[in-house]
Amino acid sequence: MLRLIAAADPLEHVLPHSLHWNIGPFPMTNQMLMALVTAVLMLLVFPLLFRRAYSDAPKGSRNFFESILEFLRVEVFRPALKEHTDRFVPFLWTLFFFILFSNLLGQIPFDEIITLITGKPSHLGGTATGTPITTGALAACAFIFIHINGIIQVAQSLIHGTYGHHAHHEEHTSNGRPPHEAAHDLEHVRGDALPADVPQEFKALGDPTHHYHDDEHLRHGGREPLRHADDHGAHGKGMNPAAAALLAIPLYFWNFAPHPFKPQPGQSKIMWAPDVLIWLLLLVLELIGAIIKPFALMIRLFANMIAGHIVLAALILLIPVTASVAAQIGIGAPVTILSLLIRMLEVFVAFLQAYIFVFLVTLFIASAVAPEH
Repeated sequence: MLRLIAAADPLEHVLPHSLHWNIGPFPMTNQMLMALVTAVLMLLVFPLLFRRAYSDAPKGSRNFFESILEFLRVEVFRPALKEHTDRFVPFLWTLFFFILFSNLLGQIPFDEIITLITGKPSHLGGTATGTPITTGALAACAFIFIHINGIIQVAQSLIHGTYGHHAHHEEHTSNGRPPHEAAHDLEHVRGDALPADVPQEFKALGDPTHHYHDDEHLRHGGREPLRHADDHGAHGKGMNPAAAALLAIPLYFWNFAPHPFKPQPGQSKIMWAPDVLIWLLLLVLELIGAIIKPFALMIRLFANMIAGHIVLAALILLIPVTASVAAQIGIGAPVTILSLLIRMLEVFVAFLQAYIFVFLVTLFIASAVAPEH
């Protein structure tokens, strides 16, 4: 049993193993199978638990999952995304639970259990997020989602005629009093993100899209925000959707890097020359950073999910390689206790890494959808 768990090579538990099945031209591995199991499990669990609304307080597993869903929406997504919260909640919830289920399923030794029962080597288990292929795919999806929505946000601003009007931004705080920084003021975004702000105004919980609606585009003499394409009296006429779609991409990259020497009203236009030069340099750095971010997400999740398995296998391997039974007992007792503690830590890390991945993606989305970021 100990030799089975430890294996001759500690990496045996984290390396992909071919199952001799093919999906088209691609051979199926144990980690691909576990990713498929995770997806099927999500498709079964959530529709079953949330197939209909309840007026009473949730109980049991529904209460467990609903607590996590609400915590993420209120304490993680809403402080950063504000009025854009409900727009991105489905993607972020799905991302979180796919990573969490993959991490937790990787803690169950399916292959060892099957081997003990059948007496034949099996590799029908593993951690789906323990391979850079899975974590890289998740990071690539996040990368595409972030920047596509950033471009869409610019296009919508052009269509509504509100692009570029963000000098005097006002937004409701949790108690309904303006002003407050918008989602694109990321250096201040945590100021209204504390749990203490929640009881002041529960509308922020139930409908953050409306409660945090941008108040910067107001009709003259009123407090009603401009929300439709035909209400552009204060900022001019909106753009044709086709033209806005074409112009959104270059404008997104134009705002991708800061303009430190952009001439202000009344300044000489000659300042555009140093501004564009510095902007080009900063743009290169920002583009490099945009590529590094998903790469860092991929490596962080992958490395954390294989580290615990390798440490556990290496510790347990110390027991059978010792010469005598007394030495095995002397080493085995502390190693067993330490292994149990590491296993508990791995369960915590499974939740933590899912949270960190989604938290960072949330901040990146908030940056992308903030006009003139």
